[in-house]
Amino acid sequence: MDDHAQDELPGSGPAEGGRTPAAEGQPDPAAPAVPERSRAAVPSPVPASRKPARPRREPVKIAFGPVENGLDYLISVTKHLKGDPTPRDLKYAILHLAAAAEVLLKARLQGEHWSLVFEKPETATRESFDNADFKSCGSIEALDRLQRLAQLDVGKKGSTKDDLQRLIKWRNALQHYGLTTYTDGKESKTLYAPAVEKLAANLLHFLLTFVRDELWQSKPPGSRQYLRLHEEMREVSRGLSDIKMYITVRWSNLRAELEPLKDKTVQCPTCQEFALLCNGKAECRFCGMSEETGERVADEYVDLVQEYISLSDPRRVIHPCPECAEYSLVADVEFASERRAEYFCFTCGQESEPANLGSCDVCGISVEIKDGLSLCPDCLEARLSRF
Repeated sequence: MDDHAQDELPGSGPAEGGRTPAAEGQPDPAAPAVPERSRAAVPSPVPASRKPARPRREPVKIAFGPVENGLDYLISVTKHLKGDPTPRDLKYAILHLAAAAEVLLKARLQGEHWSLVFEKPETATRESFDNADFKSCGSIEALDRLQRLAQLDVGKKGSTKDDLQRLIKWRNALQHYGLTTYTDGKESKTLYAPAVEKLAANLLHFLLTFVRDELWQSKPPGSRQYLRLHEEMREVSRGLSDIKMYITVRWSNLRAELEPLKDKTVQCPTCQEFALLCNGKAECRFCGMSEETGERVADEYVDLVQEYISLSDPRRVIHPCPECAEYSLVADVEFASERRAEYFCFTCGQESEPANLGSCDVCGISVEIKDGLSLCPDCLEARLSRF
């Protein structure tokens, strides 16, 4: 065997770099000397720690029901018309008000029958409707169909239809080529801010009334959808008190109606206007806020109108009414006439004098003392049931 063959035997040749590895357990003479202390201090490699993987967040979903979508547009309108709106604010007020009207009118029309929102109902198919793959009717046609087919008395009085047609002209101009002037018949007109604000005030009132009467009350009372829509309507109503033109327009229409009722009208907790009437149901004639129970109105009146901060203030205490027995009797309530009632019920609208109020002999709640009898309705009924 020659020398080259011997070098190629496993374990007998030189290692990589030409050095022969040291025998097992013996130091390599070619390696640099390492002191014992340094050799012992060399740490063994530690695998790098890995951070726990973060759970992947689900993408945000965009989901708005028809009525919720329309009310969201109305909330945007109130924000853009607040105070002294700029031209940009007015542009978005036009666009969003037109969108709100179209969505809300079609929502009610769809409730009559889903095929009625098609431009041509005779071509409607359920598959196209479910996939939102169809051409729908416009706002004016939706209003007409609600009047003709659903027999609703909406948009027949006043200038609602004319206002809606004018709004659509402005919206179309903005979306397709910009709005500097618009054509009204054969005449070209320039659009000014007061015209937009006045038209918006009229349509805001119409749409809020429409939602309350035709869409909101059709939901099961107390359901999640009922409560959510109610809160959104209240948010729209709160925004109305910041719109200068809305205040002017609404009071020009309400003043004659509410003048004889000034001694029965109280301040609304939602819009802060003296336009709230309570007679079995609390309803504000200015913003349209309405409540099924006077108890909630009483709570909000104390918190938002009277603003009694101290919990120990006796005026914060809401009493049961001697007339209707509901917990909606509030002390020191002011009317639009500037007269003050010592106790006023936000359910039945009755006033009570402190001289007639006392405590129930059984349970201790506030009651009206009649003929020396001091029993609340519940305790009186319980006592009579024994006989």
